[in-house]
Amino acid sequence: MTKPVLAELLRFIAANEDLPRALARYPGYNRDVLGKLINAAADRVEEAEGGGADAATPVAGSKGLRVRKATEVERAARQSAEDLDASMNESKVERERKKKEKATAVEKEREEEREAARPVRTRLYTDGAARGNPGPAGAGAVIISPNGHIVAKMGKYLGETTNNVAEYTGLIMGLKRAKAMGLRELDVFADSELMVKQLSGEYQVKADHLRPLFEEARALVKGFPEIEIRHIPREQNTQADEMSNRAIDLRL
Repeated sequence: MTKPVLAELLRFIAANEDLPRALARYPGYNRDVLGKLINAAADRVEEAEGGGADAATPVAGSKGLRVRKATEVERAARQSAEDLDASMNESKVERERKKKEKATAVEKEREEEREAARPVRTRLYTDGAARGNPGPAGAGAVIISPNGHIVAKMGKYLGETTNNVAEYTGLIMGLKRAKAMGLRELDVFADSELMVKQLSGEYQVKADHLRPLFEEARALVKGFPEIEIRHIPREQNTQADEMSNRAIDLRL
């Protein structure tokens, strides 16, 4: 069956024209993508032109080509143009989304590779809790050997204080125990982003009451030849959290 005129014209453009203005108008698209979109528009026009017994009439001198009434063809062309523009805009949004997803996936893969290559060391999990902030507070810490066994669990009731004070106290308590055990290599994990970033130098210590605790923790950290402090989500720090809350409950 012979193709309708408009669809045939679009397919010819998709196959043969360079489309420099379209490429300039839509940066990020190459010639092949534009060709596919125009072909998709041709499909839409062809569908619009293909139905109904009275939908098409022969055109003199057209060698059998058939076209719909002008108003319907124009409507189909406008709809195709709108669909094409919407498709390209949606594609741009979709492209940005996929780009971000790919970057996130690559970074996650790199982090997993770093983790896999990292030597297994003793792990120290620390936490602090204050009910009311300030309120009744407790500090907790758990030390786990490279083979996964818990070798020390600590909890300490702190009385009325803030959550940040409790977090620093849990870290200091855990570092002191690790030092007393003679450990030289240590991976430290805490769910306090503030504390971790202050110790890394990314955040400043602005609260005067935290300054002495910060200085003490930093001095203890410097006493380990190999140590790294990392932030983790709260759900990955359940054992240290349990010790800090237990300390509050039992007034340890």
